[in-house]
Amino acid sequence: MADVKQSEVMKQIQQAFQSAQAQLAQLREQVSHTAELARLNSQGNFLQMEKDKALRNLGDAVWRLLQKGKLELPSSLAPAVKAVEAAEQKAAAHASEITDILAEGEAVAARLKGKNDGKAQSALAPKPKKK
Repeated sequence: MADVKQSEVMKQIQQAFQSAQAQLAQLREQVSHTAELARLNSQGNFLQMEKDKALRNLGDAVWRLLQKGKLELPSSLAPAVKAVEAAEQKAAAHASEITDILAEGEAVAARLKGKNDGKAQSALAPKPKKK
């Protein structure tokens, strides 16, 4: 009777082990498939970035030729040209604003430096004046 129970337990253990092996094989295949999809996706992203860079370079070259008057675009592209011009104007205005703010900061710093020359600087508040 002990042999029957022991043989039944061994049979169950063997079935559980085989089931676990099958699940592991299935999991390995799923991981491998997912890894391949990730690799393909990454490669696709890289190719898209290359295409975007090439298109950006083409656009820059066309824009430079257009600005030099060496290239004339069809009138159907006029809205795109206007959009690029507007973007350039916004970028120039933004750069000018930053330059103005930096100049103001330099002027304030120079004023404060001139005002504080010769005075010891302290983080403490000045002493109250006597009445």
